[in-house]
Amino acid sequence: LVFPTLRIQTYDEEASNQQLRKNLNLLEEKRADAHLRTLAYRRAVTKLYNCRGKVAPNWEGPYRVVEVVREGTWHISNRQKIYA
Repeated sequence: LVFPTLRIQTYDEEASNQQLRKNLNLLEEKRADAHLRTLAYRRAVTKLYNCRGKVAPNWEGPYRVVEVVREGTWHISNRQKIYA
């Protein structure tokens, strides 16, 4: 003995098929929107990455190498210009 539920009694196959076709049509729009959001996110991250500068100050001007620690690493001393 099977008792039909309200969901089974009110099921309309044609309405269900129409809703599925509508959802499939909207799927392309949702994918396009997601793609645009992804592109905007990538642009924002790229902009943040590219605008960052050096944390340490640039060594411009005269300086003197005091000691070579190893290849590519030095201890340097800054020469201050004295204007009279």
